[in-house]
Order: sequence, then C-alpha cells, then structure tokens
Amino acid sequence: MQGSAPRSAARGPGARGARGGPAGGTAPADQADGPGGGGGPGGAVVGAEDVGRLAVQDDCGRIDVLVHAAGVLGETPDPMSTSTEEFDRIMRINATGTFTIVRETARAMNDLQIAGSVLLFSSVAAKEARRTHPDYNASKIAVLRVMWSMAQILGQSGISVNAITPGPVNTNMWAQLASAFGAEVDSAARARAQRAAQLPIGRFAEPSEVARAALFLTDPAKRCITGVSLDVAGGAHLGMGT
Repeated sequence: MQGSAPRSAARGPGARGARGGPAGGTAPADQADGPGGGGGPGGAVVGAEDVGRLAVQDDCGRIDVLVHAAGVLGETPDPMSTSTEEFDRIMRINATGTFTIVRETARAMNDLQIAGSVLLFSSVAAKEARRTHPDYNASKIAVLRVMWSMAQILGQSGISVNAITPGPVNTNMWAQLASAFGAEVDSAARARAQRAAQLPIGRFAEPSEVARAALFLTDPAKRCITGVSLDVAGGAHLGMGT
C-alpha cells in the first residue's frame, strides 16, 4: 500500500502563507487510519535539511499557524517481513520530518514573538493495537510525543501545540487501494464497508469534519487549548476492529 507524501501549510495574515517541509501529496483530511486513510500515491518528499528553509518562506514574512500532516504508509503490512530500511524510511518521513518542521516553525515564531498555533496530524493508529504496518503506527505515536513535548516547551511563548488523530476519512483513497484488497472490482468497496461497520457511528468521517476540527484547534481565541490529541475517528479510538 502507498500513502500520501507529507504536506504542510503555514498560514500568515490574510490566510496567505508558505507551504513547506515535506511537500505534495493530498490534503490533511486524507491522513488517516492506515488502510482507512492515508492518501494516494505521489507527492515529493524533501530532505530534513531543507525543511526549515522552506517552512519560513512566506510572502507575509511570518507564520501564525502551522498545520502539518504526514501520512506515508509502508509498502509491507507484515511486521515480520518489514525491513529495517523501510521502517526507518517511514519514521524519517512521518516522525523526524514532523519534529524538524515544528522546531523550525517554532524558531521562526519565537524570533518574531508570535503567539501562534501548531497543529499536527497523527492517526488513530497511534491508539490501537494493530497487527500490521508497525512503522506507520510507531511513527504516529512519535507525532503525539513531539506534540506533547512542544506544547510544554512553547506554552510560555503563547504558542499552542495540538494534534488531530483521524480515523477513516471519506476520500477516494479506498478506490486507489482496490488492488491491495483483491482482484475483484468491488473489493475496495467491501473493505470500506467492513471498516465502517466496525466504527461505533457506522461511517467514515467527512473531510469537512476533519477541517472543522483543525479550524477549532488553530483558532486564536482558543490558545489555552494545548497539548490535546483530538480524535476525529467515529469512535475508532475505542479499539473497534483491532
């Protein structure tokens, strides 16, 4: 299976801002739940040494809000068949990339004394015990650890740091991954229905629901909310389907 390449959006005044760090791929709402989300193939991934330079390129000269979503899914579901190289690659993209862009954005905010907001995308995979994709699952736990540490560090600067942990999201990713579920044309649809049936609400989240959660957590009027992991997962975090 393939996931999306990470995408970051840094917002300055007038909702204009830079897009930097690991770039390309799909919108943040696609970063969800391993096989239940994670975007489509494609997108570019830049080296960690370039993240800081790209993160602060902004016509407005400042960053008020960073939304960073990284959701590359490894090609090998079976932990016993996953190579060390593949595990390391997923961790570097999803976890190290997240840490690097948050660090550089925080430096840029502190330099200008901006009381901004940082929002990271983890996954409900960080909260479930799963038998597949250990690299992805571990990387999403690491994203939460980065969020908690940075919330502690940056709180004194007035910068809030939070995370969204999506579950399955209603995007076109399931059709793109049909081949992973079997040769039949309707195999992806069956897998989608099975996953939805495991959720307490019985359906996938809509991208707009994830977006509204992101707007809530990056609202300047809610800077007191920090160090929070918000599940937009239809109850998937309760352990259904594990």
